[in-house]
Amino acid sequence: MSPSIDQLDRFVRSARAGSYSAAAQELYVTPQTVSKSVHDMEHKLNIVLFEPTGRRLRPTARGAQVLHRASEVLEGMDDIRRICGDGAQSNTAGVSRLRVAVASSPLRGSVLLERDFRGFRRRCPHVALDVSFLSSGSCLSELESGTVDAAVVAGRPGAEGLVSERVGAVELRLLVSRGHAFASRKALVLADLEGALLAEPYDSNFLKATVLELLSRRGVCPRWASLEMSAARHRGFLHEEEGTVLVVSDARYPEQFPDVEVVPFTEGEGMELPTYLVWRREADAARMAALAGFLRCSR
Repeated sequence: MSPSIDQLDRFVRSARAGSYSAAAQELYVTPQTVSKSVHDMEHKLNIVLFEPTGRRLRPTARGAQVLHRASEVLEGMDDIRRICGDGAQSNTAGVSRLRVAVASSPLRGSVLLERDFRGFRRRCPHVALDVSFLSSGSCLSELESGTVDAAVVAGRPGAEGLVSERVGAVELRLLVSRGHAFASRKALVLADLEGALLAEPYDSNFLKATVLELLSRRGVCPRWASLEMSAARHRGFLHEEEGTVLVVSDARYPEQFPDVEVVPFTEGEGMELPTYLVWRREADAARMAALAGFLRCSR
């Protein structure tokens, strides 16, 4: 029996990221879900894909061969999507297609919202704009593979061959239950997080590194908690454990988390992250500059 596309994808992501946990963060699933997919794939193929020892996942000799072929299969799927997209574009005379991926977490907010693209759509009706919301790592992977034309992420990526232009900043806030001591506060300072139970901000590596550096520089030590990316786990963490979660406020939380408050930080505390529009160097620079300008104006 052949492995599924999902199994191939989770195996390839795990091999490239070096761990099931890192792959799970990209996919917004639990590490157990990723490892089970890989083990099921091993069972189907009757081989061992990763070395049994060591903290970092390393493919076995046969696993490396499977990794090479699995990567080709996934790239082929991307080619099929692009072909389908090009075909759809060619059927609409005078309309060009622009695909943009936006860094987003289903539980912790998005660096941009759909409405932030309205101005561009109004002024550029000749451009068919497709916006997708993915994890930060997936945005850059899709950009590098050519599945999307541009990405909006928090922080400037350092990969070669990419051009970045700052389009604004996102403000981090603290999500708490209405029974939490912070819920009645108009604003917080970083010192308030000393000893507080705080969910680890692993939605993007840039976000995590920035928050850790900021708190360390201020000498603030919260009690960190690693949460799986599920709404049920976050609700329990907020309401039963009196935990706190750093989020980007985008008005979706009342739907997913009832009885919560989003509390801002005092201005000057440094809880803002720069956002960048990123594209490949060979892309149409004029079109990307126009999109960047509209995004700056929309914020």
